[in-house]
Amino acid sequence: MNAVRSKLSQALGFDEIALESLPLDAGNRLRKSQIRGAIEQMRVFVVGNTCFAPVLAFQAWGLGLNGVVIVWTSLMLAFSWWLFFTWRISYRTDGRSADMCQFVKETKLNASLWCFGMVLFYPFVAGDAKTVLTCVMIGSLALGTVGFSHAPKAALWYLAIHAVTLSLVPFTFGILNQTSIDFLLGSLALVASAGIFNTVLERAKAQMRAFQVQEDLMHKTEVVDLMLKDYEEQGTAWIWETDVAGNIVNCPRKILDLLNLDETKMARTGLLEALKNSVEPDGQPEVIKLGTAFDEKVDLHNVTLPLRMSADGTIRWIVMKGRPQYQNGNFSGFRGFFADATATVEAKKHVEFLAKHDPLTGAYNRNFVQTVLSELDPAHDRALIFLIDLDGFKNVNDGYGHTAGDKLLQIVTNRLLGVVEDQAVVARLGGDEFLVFCKLHPSEMHFAHHQMGTQLLDCLSEPFLVNHLEISLTGSVGIAKFPQDTNQGATLLNHADLALYAAKRGGRNKCVTFIPAMMDGVQNRINVTEKLRKAVQTGCIEPYYQPQFCTKSSQIIGAEALARWNDDDLGFVAPDLFIAIAEETGLIHDLGEQLLRRACLDALRWPPRPDGTPLMLAMNLSPIEVRRGNVADKIKRILTETGFPPSRLEIEITEGVLIDDVPATRFLLEELSEAGIVISLDDFGTGYSSLSYVRALPLNRLKIDQSFVFEIEDPEAQSIVSTIINLCDRLGLEVIAEGVETQNAVNILNGLGCDVLQGYFFSRPLPANAFRELILEGIRFDFHQDMVRSKRVGPYIG
Repeated sequence: MNAVRSKLSQALGFDEIALESLPLDAGNRLRKSQIRGAIEQMRVFVVGNTCFAPVLAFQAWGLGLNGVVIVWTSLMLAFSWWLFFTWRISYRTDGRSADMCQFVKETKLNASLWCFGMVLFYPFVAGDAKTVLTCVMIGSLALGTVGFSHAPKAALWYLAIHAVTLSLVPFTFGILNQTSIDFLLGSLALVASAGIFNTVLERAKAQMRAFQVQEDLMHKTEVVDLMLKDYEEQGTAWIWETDVAGNIVNCPRKILDLLNLDETKMARTGLLEALKNSVEPDGQPEVIKLGTAFDEKVDLHNVTLPLRMSADGTIRWIVMKGRPQYQNGNFSGFRGFFADATATVEAKKHVEFLAKHDPLTGAYNRNFVQTVLSELDPAHDRALIFLIDLDGFKNVNDGYGHTAGDKLLQIVTNRLLGVVEDQAVVARLGGDEFLVFCKLHPSEMHFAHHQMGTQLLDCLSEPFLVNHLEISLTGSVGIAKFPQDTNQGATLLNHADLALYAAKRGGRNKCVTFIPAMMDGVQNRINVTEKLRKAVQTGCIEPYYQPQFCTKSSQIIGAEALARWNDDDLGFVAPDLFIAIAEETGLIHDLGEQLLRRACLDALRWPPRPDGTPLMLAMNLSPIEVRRGNVADKIKRILTETGFPPSRLEIEITEGVLIDDVPATRFLLEELSEAGIVISLDDFGTGYSSLSYVRALPLNRLKIDQSFVFEIEDPEAQSIVSTIINLCDRLGLEVIAEGVETQNAVNILNGLGCDVLQGYFFSRPLPANAFRELILEGIRFDFHQDMVRSKRVGPYIG
């Protein structure tokens, strides 16, 4: 029962206005406000009761109920005025729960008396009198609910009792007497009640939100007051006085030290003169302001002066206030006080610094850059920006720690400042992204464009010495020009970002200048992204299958499932493009699940090899899917739902996944391996993996990266492939070479002892039906001849 009540309360929104969620003192304050707010509406409430009660009761006058009419009316009026005087006492409540309970009980009793009157008189009235009676009750409902709305609990009880009576009584008589007017009156009352209920509930929610905001503000105000009080208690203020001539009459020892004066010189020295000699140059305007006030004999307010300490050379900021003094109407000098404002001024300066600068490197920040760019005027300004991204910075953080990474960023900033000197502004936009901004004369644009870009790349390519470690990295630079590329300074950074993206895609360590075609690429990417969403939703992306041939048996032993998308408008979309977009947008999770499910169902239709061994299905797992954490559960669920044996599934992971989080990757692969799934390491040899990874992870296969296969005729590439094959042979791992496209590659790889070959030489990726036909045709390759030949050996058994 409690669970049902809790769910109903949550559905109606009562949980949002419950005072039990507030701390005790806050709850008491809100209850106090609610009770007082409702009582302040008592005048309207009592006037309403005084007017409505006789009108309601006297609808039954002359129907044999005159005595009941007089008694009920008298009782109603007496109770209402009794509440009026009683609530004057309740107004002094301190907000206890008991006071609210008593207030709600009195509200329930008041509502019950009204409803009792309707129950008494409704059965005896008819026609217009019945309508008037119902309208009076609805008016009482509205007036009372609004009056009590400051206390939502009381208002809702008042509304509930009225609503039940106003709808139940007419409906009951409508059923008994089959009269349409009763149903109409009951329906109108129900609609009115629902509308008023929604208004009261929304007002209660708004009241609760406003109270919570007020409480939060009050808490913050208390904290600020405490901080200010603490500051005032710890701070110091010193009185100073001058005579008519402006000579110092009284001055604290600390100020005399700052002014390089002793007490013997004090009386002979003018305060204004001493300040002129001691204040730092940037404080001289304030001294002039002080001199004007002295000459005009007017009050001086918040004159802030920087004074240098003679002991340690530090700057102390002193606030000076004062006013002229008069005796018997004659000017007698100035009196005021000094206060040490060093902490305040330095804090203000620090805030102003952080508003424009990066706290780690001291370079300008993104906010400053955006402000400067937005102020560029295409009619007068010519500017260049160089957006710089450090290549390989993540490896520095991962390999040497963030302390080394932070130090490296500081050194990079200094190098960039050394290159631009005073010709440009250097900013750090965040992470390892920097920007160089310079305004130029139109004649300088072309020269500065090329010269500056080259200098920036050169300065970043030199090794960095960080904590006795020599670190080498490079930079990629995107260049945009104003107003040639855009006459809106705010969008200049976006253009440079597109150029930087092109630089990184083009191999990094280079400068690329923005061209309009890059915007077309962005629009094309947006278009592909929108169509990709629909394609994933409708399942238009299919798995194609590229066969894998065993060099020993010359047979197809399995296939790798590859995603292929042929759009009606876009045509064939390259997997490199749409897979990257799917990873960026998160669509890869749904896409990966769809492809695995369809591939499992397709593979169940494949006939086995002649010896009865079923063919393997290989699927690549995206690094984004690996990082999500629940990928193992997803794979096992799909295998269960499709009935595909785990032992026939091979999951491929790329080397890049390993460097991100080795413990998490190991846990995932162990979970998959325990389920019977074959594990393969894809793109092996590209530089991330180490022997420790290969030995520690539950691997069954290694796939040699196709970049080595493409260059297999090169002796160095052959040596690397031979080493990988020998390593795998010792570790008991099967080796697959992908990207096999030529007869020479087949012969060399077969000679080196590679177990499985895959590539366009044998077959392009095929759709499901075409791949099944290929299996049924019995295609095999004889790898034991000098020239590999394809043979048709008839349909496979099974």
